[in-house]
Amino acid sequence: MNHIERFYATIERRPVDHPASWLGIPDAGALPKLYEYFGVDNMKDLKACLGDDIYPVEMPYHSPTSNAIYAAFDFAKKKTDGSNEHRTLTAPGFFEDYTDPSAVDLFDWPDPEKYIDPEECRRVVEDVPSGYAVLGVVWSAHFQDACAAFGMEDALVKMFIAPELFKAVIDKITDFYLRANEIFYKATRGKLHAVLIGNDFGSQQGLMVGPEQLREFVFDGTRKLVQQAKRYGLKVIHHSCGSIHDIIPDLIGLGVDAIRPIQALATKMEPDRLQQDFGGCVSFCGGVDAQHLMVNGTPDEVKAKVNELKALFPTGLIISPSHEAILVDTKPENVKALFDTVNGDRNRKRRYGSVIGVAPEKLEEYKRLHAAVWPSVLKTIYECNLRNYSIYYKDGYLFSYYDYIGTDYEADMAKMAADPETQRWWDVCMPCQRPLPTRAEGEWWADMEEVFHVD
Repeated sequence: MNHIERFYATIERRPVDHPASWLGIPDAGALPKLYEYFGVDNMKDLKACLGDDIYPVEMPYHSPTSNAIYAAFDFAKKKTDGSNEHRTLTAPGFFEDYTDPSAVDLFDWPDPEKYIDPEECRRVVEDVPSGYAVLGVVWSAHFQDACAAFGMEDALVKMFIAPELFKAVIDKITDFYLRANEIFYKATRGKLHAVLIGNDFGSQQGLMVGPEQLREFVFDGTRKLVQQAKRYGLKVIHHSCGSIHDIIPDLIGLGVDAIRPIQALATKMEPDRLQQDFGGCVSFCGGVDAQHLMVNGTPDEVKAKVNELKALFPTGLIISPSHEAILVDTKPENVKALFDTVNGDRNRKRRYGSVIGVAPEKLEEYKRLHAAVWPSVLKTIYECNLRNYSIYYKDGYLFSYYDYIGTDYEADMAKMAADPETQRWWDVCMPCQRPLPTRAEGEWWADMEEVFHVD
């Protein structure tokens, strides 16, 4: 199975070669350590090295007050001195003193058309390397933003003492996200496989607000957001941290395809309980504790947890750290253990060396060709997960070396061999080469045996 096939099969609870996996969205502070450990210098190479199935892309958003859609309403929070404050649910909001629902219409609501460029949306999605399941991260946190617009405590009180006022605010916020998502979905039509929307409804002990209030004030907006994505043929992953067991039937009824994360340390969110209660109705994402296990545990403990999850969920679970972020102090060796265990034996040989002869009269031509390799060929080499590709010459022989950072070598080599530009390149280069008579059947370049290596 390729990444996309595995993602769809997992989320639709069909048989898989192994469960889909996702790194999540690592904390920026965690990346330098991860890059160093895995010998890469960018996210694309890291994901290829791990065998990650999902590539998230956040909706581009640029307003005077924020550069991320999840912070679009940060301007509506304030400090006690009246100045703006970055996103916090507990800070007082602009609406804390409102009493008249009709006055909500007079607020200076942001216009997503001013801050979302369709061309930029297309560009960031098209920049995703081929083969991944592309996840549009639109967040659309209408409940959290409504709470922050009042201040969390005041918002929860407003649900009871001023329900029409709270509803007027959350409806305006929902409308903003529906309009924003429409721009994104239209611009990227046919290029996304799924979207991530979300609101945090739970603490580690239970829901932050009763199910009745969520059904009255929140879930109508969630339904609209889910249905909108479905109209574009997208799978919907709904994010909520914490203990949300009691409203999972509601989320299923709203049409979500997967619930993220399984926060394994939260009350009633044990993977075996979720599989027993809901495994036939919805898929999940998460399950590997990011708070303690990924930080303080050993690779063997991570391996044991992943194997436990694979046994519980032969399908229907995207195995991932249990929050959206790899924390700064997460051990890279634990990340490796997670993905190695999910992928099984697919992380095979990583270094390849081979040898071939070269016709003396063609040597200079061969050097000239490789002084300016065709860009299309270099692109295919990169897309097929080869790195550090080098060719050396000595006494009539060419010696090649490369690192392979993917998870399915045979599939990537077949992809390279099927590329028309690569085939044309080989047709140009092969007359210069003299394959060894001792090469194995089917080889052109003869594979060399590695007898020593040290990093």
